[in-house]
Amino acid sequence: MRRVLVTGASGFIGRALLPVLAARGFEVHGIARTAQPAMSGMTWRAADLLTEAGREEALAAVRPTHLVHLAWEARPGHYREDPVNRLWAEASIDLLARARACGTERILGIGSCLEYGPQGGPCEERTSQCRPTTLYGQAKLAAAEAYIAAGAAWGRVFVPFGPHEPEARLIPSLIRSLHAGQPFDCSHGGQLRDFVYVDDLAQLIAAVLDSDLTGAVNLASGDVRSLRSVIEHVAELLDARHLVRFGAVTATGVDAEPIMAADVRRLREVIAGIPSIGFEEGAARGLAWWIDRRSGRA
Repeated sequence: MRRVLVTGASGFIGRALLPVLAARGFEVHGIARTAQPAMSGMTWRAADLLTEAGREEALAAVRPTHLVHLAWEARPGHYREDPVNRLWAEASIDLLARARACGTERILGIGSCLEYGPQGGPCEERTSQCRPTTLYGQAKLAAAEAYIAAGAAWGRVFVPFGPHEPEARLIPSLIRSLHAGQPFDCSHGGQLRDFVYVDDLAQLIAAVLDSDLTGAVNLASGDVRSLRSVIEHVAELLDARHLVRFGAVTATGVDAEPIMAADVRRLREVIAGIPSIGFEEGAARGLAWWIDRRSGRA
């Protein structure tokens, strides 16, 4: 039986990933910091992965054949320069070593497009020079180098969106303001980004885990859009285009980077035949989920 241990399983991406792994025939074990409600087809375990004891106990209890390491600090507005990033890099590298020592055959660490830093075009895993400008990106890159050197896979996530996304991120905050009839102030919106619906991302992660691919791979849609077009699309779904005020604020730091796009040729080697929901349908589904949540139905 293939047993997969998923760290950060109660988070935004983890929630979407668990049922996908179960559908692929895995015995699924999820790690979260605190106890979670029972979920069909999987086993929850509480562990603090920033401690050696937490890492050792999680691995010893499950003896996983496969590992997906999602856990990290990711609070919007805090995570990019939070000193805890250094601790997560150390913990992630130690988790890798312990997993190998206990016989885990297949390991996939989850990183970020922020490992690349400023680029002039789509990021390619083997040719783009990584020059991260945030502590988060630097810490993720340090972990990536260890995972890649150990023969594991490392997925770099671009811009996920959808149900359970942290409310301070772009699309949830946009929906919250417009649904309440309030103006939404944003930058000029010319920045180009690769948005990937969270259920599509879960399928990509599962496909990479279930393959023989090693090294870095971009986890993205390959569909680059301007922030302006994304904002306008969601605003039109809410019939609230008039409430959006482009240019009312100035983007800074990473948010001002002209482009964060992914070359997905390597990813396509392992995802042939997997259907995708895509941006438009994902935006509609995400909007419906957020409205239900704000109405107390989700």
